Amino acid sequence: MVSDGVGGANAGEVASQMAITGIPKFLATRQDALADAATAQATVREALLSAHGAIKVLSAQPSLNGMCTTVSVLCLAGGKLACWGQAGDSRIYFFRAGELTQITPDHSPVGRMRQNGWITEAEARCHPQRNQIDQSLGDPHNPFMPDLGVLEIQPADVFLICSDGLSDGLWEKDIAQALKRIRHPADVKPITQELVEAAKNASGRDNITAVLVLVDVSQPPPFLPGNPGSS
Repeated sequence: MVSDGVGGANAGEVASQMAITGIPKFLATRQDALADAATAQATVREALLSAHGAIKVLSAQPSLNGMCTTVSVLCLAGGKLACWGQAGDSRIYFFRAGELTQITPDHSPVGRMRQNGWITEAEARCHPQRNQIDQSLGDPHNPFMPDLGVLEIQPADVFLICSDGLSDGLWEKDIAQALKRIRHPADVKPITQELVEAAKNASGRDNITAVLVLVDVSQPPPFLPGNPGSS
């Protein structure tokens, strides 16, 4: 998972740390539900709602008032399924057979314009409202309505979970070219580092976080709190 404190609000780093700590802890207590494809999505939603509620309670303190954070979480469910949850503009990309797909929606006006095909990737990246979001954990203004989804996974699938610092710095075609070179588990760490460095050199205006997941479903992997996937 990736959680990125919302800029312009108090204590975004506190909110993001609460999400990173609280969501895996919640899911670790419900491994049976995650193992069942019928209940996995609802369980991820419960985890996000729990973190959202905890952040809202703590933000009643004056020094933490208004704190909130994005979250993109991915977990393996039912052996050969991946379940994801999303709030904000961090992203989960899915790469299979040379094709890169953004599976999570950006919860922002500009993100919806891009998803509807009204503007291009280039126009989205320079739009004056590109930093506005309307969903986050702890959001003090909007009802919390995370997006969730489930998809079937296959060996050699790759997931990239990243903050907007990476997706704002790199073109999607460049991300796809990097992910195409992942063949073995040993490729994951150096290519993750390569993506972060490339985004830093291209932009460097924001925090940059990336998690790469290479799927191997030859054996059902265990749920590992704090580690959304490995091979």
